[in-house]
Order: sequence, then C-alpha cells, then structure tokens
Amino acid sequence: MYKNIKILDKEKLKALKFDDVNTSEIAKDIGLIPLGFSEVWYASHSCAVIISSGENAEFLAFTGITPEISIFNKSDIYIPAFIRAYPFLNVEVKDDKEQLNSVIAFDNNSDFVSEDKEFNIFDKDKNLTKEALAKVELVRELNRQRDISKKIIAELKSNDLLIKKDLRININSEEKTILSEFYIIDIQKFVQLDDETIASWARKGWMGILDAHLKSIVNFEKILRLNFK
Repeated sequence: MYKNIKILDKEKLKALKFDDVNTSEIAKDIGLIPLGFSEVWYASHSCAVIISSGENAEFLAFTGITPEISIFNKSDIYIPAFIRAYPFLNVEVKDDKEQLNSVIAFDNNSDFVSEDKEFNIFDKDKNLTKEALAKVELVRELNRQRDISKKIIAELKSNDLLIKKDLRININSEEKTILSEFYIIDIQKFVQLDDETIASWARKGWMGILDAHLKSIVNFEKILRLNFK
C-alpha cells in the first residue's frame, strides 16, 4: 500500500474515482500506523502504542508484522483514522523556496482508484464530492492531531522522559529484530516529575494519553503470542 502516491490535483485528476474499502484488509498491510492524540486511548486496548524516532516523533500503533500476523485478523478492533481515510493521506512537499508544505495526496492504487470506480473524487464544478470531502476532512483532522502529538512528545523529550527500545523475538532459536529504535516513556523518571509539570499536563488533558501509552506496551507480547501459536 501507499507505493504510488500522487498529489490531489483537480485539473489533472478530474476523471478519477475511488472505491470504498474494507479498512481491516487495508490495515493488515501496515504494521505501524500514525495516530492522532485522541486515538491513543482507543488504540491502546489492542495495539502497542509507541513513540517514533526522529525530530518529528509521534505516536504510532504497532499492529503486527505481516497480514497474517496482525491484530486486524480479529473483529471489533479500533481502525485508526489514517486507515479510514484511505486512499487519501497527507504528505509534505517542498516548494520553490525549499519550504515544506502539507498537501492532500492519494494512493494511486488501481485496485481502488481509477476511472471506473464507484465514487467521483471531483464533481463537474471541480469541487470535491461529499464522499471524497469526508475522507479529506478526516485527513486534515488527523494531521492537526498529529501536530499536537508531536508537541506532547517534544515536551517529553525536553524533560528527558523517553527511553530507546528495540523489539526482538526468537524464531527457531534465532533472535530477530522486528522493530528497531522506537521510544517509550521511562516510567521511573515519569513518576518523579514535579507537581507543577504534572498539574500543567493534566490541565492540557495529556495524562490520560500518556497513561494509555504506558499501559499499551504489554500488547507487544499479546500480539506476537496470539499470532505465533
């Protein structure tokens, strides 16, 4: 999935249509899914919610390794907005001044996007149709929430509260790295935070998100154990 990403252009793509998709099937192909801050609690019930590496670190849901080893093989699993918005997504591109700008794009996957699918992307006036607009608005809201998540994690970094981890498992007596260089909150340091910082984060509504992240880490074992039976 997401191998042929194109910028949404109403002039060049006015004839394109898209199909609604089985989101669970799409999700099976993606083992790490970006989360908006409000999704962390929902995802934490079945996923391991981790923090990505890099300058713009954010919350990610670890959902599996392959389509066969995925939480989405079960029913009643929360589907993140990133998946529900498919085939639309947000990307960053550089302008003439080398500045990054966020734009709406789509996965030009002929299985779901072509001129003979169900829903038009643009109407005759070159405006987004209601079906396309609903998904694009979902992308925009997710992008807004991801920006907030990045600010939360920047605060965690500034307080030296993150610890680097790798996920390794033994397969046929051989250790393999499944996921390298991600971060979780260092619980020992977290519980020693000063009252002023805790009160500030509580007023912002962050404590529930951070607690959900910490509690979700046990889902690593659950995901792998259930699927390797």
